[in-house]
Amino acid sequence: MKTLDLDVPTDPPLGATLMVPDGAVAAALVHQGGGVHDRDGNMPAVGFKSSLYRRLATLLADKGIATLRFDKRGSDKPALYPHTYTLPQRVDDARAALGLLRGHELTVSLPVILVGHSEGGMVVTKLAETEAVAGVAALCAPFGNIFELGRIRAQRLVNEAAGVQKAKGEKALEYYNRLEQFFKEGTKLPPEQFVEFAKPYLDAGYNGWDSFEWLAGHWAEYLKADPTQHGRPMLVVQGGRDARLHPDNARHWRDWCETRPLAQFHLIDHLGHDLNDARQKLFRVDTELIDLVGNWIERTSTAQ
Repeated sequence: MKTLDLDVPTDPPLGATLMVPDGAVAAALVHQGGGVHDRDGNMPAVGFKSSLYRRLATLLADKGIATLRFDKRGSDKPALYPHTYTLPQRVDDARAALGLLRGHELTVSLPVILVGHSEGGMVVTKLAETEAVAGVAALCAPFGNIFELGRIRAQRLVNEAAGVQKAKGEKALEYYNRLEQFFKEGTKLPPEQFVEFAKPYLDAGYNGWDSFEWLAGHWAEYLKADPTQHGRPMLVVQGGRDARLHPDNARHWRDWCETRPLAQFHLIDHLGHDLNDARQKLFRVDTELIDLVGNWIERTSTAQ
């Protein structure tokens, strides 16, 4: 196994880690879910610690798959920092990381797959429309857009919860509805102004790491994409115990995949949103998921 720390050629450069097992059969670009994660899955600005993507990369290496994972733009900023990142920028950063993976001497001869988790599944799906990759895997990805998902979750609290939780839902719903009015009017809040606007909603729909332009891009469905129309095979994996997505999320993806010959849909009943086996108290990346993704990457790569 070779493990190297590299820089993605963006402005400013983004830190990355390349892991290449002996006898690698394919290379995968790993993209994190929504938020300002570093390459391992941490979000220092909000005190969130995770090793999800490092674990995922290590387990894929056991399957003979090299990986590149990278720090997101903004992951080094403090809480309530006035972020300026956009969805096109997220896609461009992923494109730059893909170029690094493709061009490195240890992976230049390997077929390349895009693997994205949650919002990352949407980002790599969009990227795959314009990049000639061997395939794309979307793991626990929302169907639709993140803005609407947040509003649906808020509405569910209003409809189904009581007391403090219901009040939280009402506050979050107000946040999303006020933002949508800005979007419809074409109003753009500068980063500092958006932070001030969002502060009253810190305990509701605002997590402290959002960017106004990022939310506006989701509202406009910038990430809506179909790489299968461009000949890219696609694997969609959903979890039966994923409490963070819409209850009909898996059904929408299943219906979408059924009309596309190059798309494969899999539901893992015990899978939680963080790619974990939700039947276990201790966090572990689910072994069935790793087997499924690893085998699909190997088959898809050898078919090229």
